[in-house]
Amino acid sequence: MKTINNILTILVSAFILSACSDFLDPEPRAQYTEMDAWSSVDNTYLYINGFYKPIYEYGPYGVKYAGVSLTDGFSDILRYSANVMGGSGGDVNKVVYTGGISPQGNPLSDYTYEYNRIRRINEFLYGLKTYAKYGDQEKLIMEAQARFFRAYLYFMLVRGHGSVVIRDNIDGPNEAFKERSPESTCWDFIESDLDFAAENLPDTWPKKDLGRITKGAVYGFKSRAMLYAKRWEKAADAAAKVVAKEGELYDLMPNYADVFNQSDFCKETVLGYRFHGQLTHSTLFDKQYSPKGDFPETNTDGKCLAVPTQELVDSYRMADGSSFDWNNPTHAANPYKNREPRFYASILYNGATWKGRTIETFVGGKDGFKPFDIEAYPNATTTGYYIRKLLNESVKDMTVKGTTCWNEVRYAEVLLNQAEALNEMGKTAEALIPLNKVRSRAKLPAVSSTGQESLRNIIREERKIELAFEGQRYWDLRRWNMALEVLGGKRMHGMKITKQTDGSFNYQIIDCDGKDRHFEERYYQFPIPASEIKNNPKCKQIDKW
Repeated sequence: MKTINNILTILVSAFILSACSDFLDPEPRAQYTEMDAWSSVDNTYLYINGFYKPIYEYGPYGVKYAGVSLTDGFSDILRYSANVMGGSGGDVNKVVYTGGISPQGNPLSDYTYEYNRIRRINEFLYGLKTYAKYGDQEKLIMEAQARFFRAYLYFMLVRGHGSVVIRDNIDGPNEAFKERSPESTCWDFIESDLDFAAENLPDTWPKKDLGRITKGAVYGFKSRAMLYAKRWEKAADAAAKVVAKEGELYDLMPNYADVFNQSDFCKETVLGYRFHGQLTHSTLFDKQYSPKGDFPETNTDGKCLAVPTQELVDSYRMADGSSFDWNNPTHAANPYKNREPRFYASILYNGATWKGRTIETFVGGKDGFKPFDIEAYPNATTTGYYIRKLLNESVKDMTVKGTTCWNEVRYAEVLLNQAEALNEMGKTAEALIPLNKVRSRAKLPAVSSTGQESLRNIIREERKIELAFEGQRYWDLRRWNMALEVLGGKRMHGMKITKQTDGSFNYQIIDCDGKDRHFEERYYQFPIPASEIKNNPKCKQIDKW
């Protein structure tokens, strides 16, 4: 009965979803039976549609971790400003400053949700094999989509916990108790599902099915997953499959800023999610992250939730490719002049042009500045900066949810994945080719031949800048085993700007944390939830937990 109920739930949800998308436009009915899912190809695709939702739920327009959109807030490049536990970033700061991770609760794990969805996919695969009567080729394409999403969900689990329980079929009473598989076996399983998906999915879909998983999307995601598995050759090979379609299916957009204000896919989209019709973002993203000056003074709703740190701002290069340096008098006198294009596309700083006005983050300015740890919800910048990337400058009505598409895997990331994998294989000369494609778009000089360790650092810095606010930074620090060094016991900084009587500005770097951050060695592998240990005696807890 549980299996039937899950099928009915997904089928009804898929009807609702597809009515808002380009996939299908079905005739809704009041009741459905288990066999409705298998009565036609169209109905089975409605079932499959329900599998797509996690793509955006884990991105900046969803709220999967601690009830917020941007997981970079757990890292060194973005800070949430709430000074109280709860939503709007308060639970993020609980993790940042106190840890807040245990078998009893972990804001950075979505364990139960992921296993529930995996079970539904396993039920689908069983039904597809048992009940579906249409052609084998059609069933292969359906199975490929389902197995991609099973791999996607297992990636989330293994990324967080390392070793988890593999459930690859419908578990009955005799299979309910299972041990965790070794991490390497988990990556084998993910890789197998991704390989099956890539082999059986098309390069493109008809226009009515735009947004479905493609062969390139699978390979792009695999290039990321294999970096986490430290399977460098397989990461490089997967990336190469996408790069082979450069110019034909995928490419870098000429202007970096244009990537993030598209209402539809562009050539940089390798794996994405479209929002159309009644299907909109699950959050009022622009309202939550826009500068204070975009709102009337009487508006006291939660806004300006997360803001960039000085650590990120100082990482952006000068236009000529040199490093920014506060000890350079020219840089210090006008710190936001002559920076690389990605800085201007990503950061709103004092003096930036925005929505026909000038951003004022100096003390007493329209966009304000408030020290952290003074108010529960400052509703203003606590670092002297705001996010620009991912915000839609044309938005006037902050009460309307957005429809900007989400690029879960961009072509730029695939190039950086390829560069990292090749460098880790010792192929430094080959790694320079994809790396310099990304740098060229940012109008930075090409990196010439260099040693593996030096190039490793350059690639990691490129990821920090290129993928800022896209949800990669915290997880990258963990997989590089750098999180303890970068976050543990450290404090991040901001900029307090004071306007002088002659109109000039005084810049003062400040501690924007007020307390040390918390990261432990054991956070490299999150604990298995206590509920799993209780319900499944064969599943033993992760070491150190």
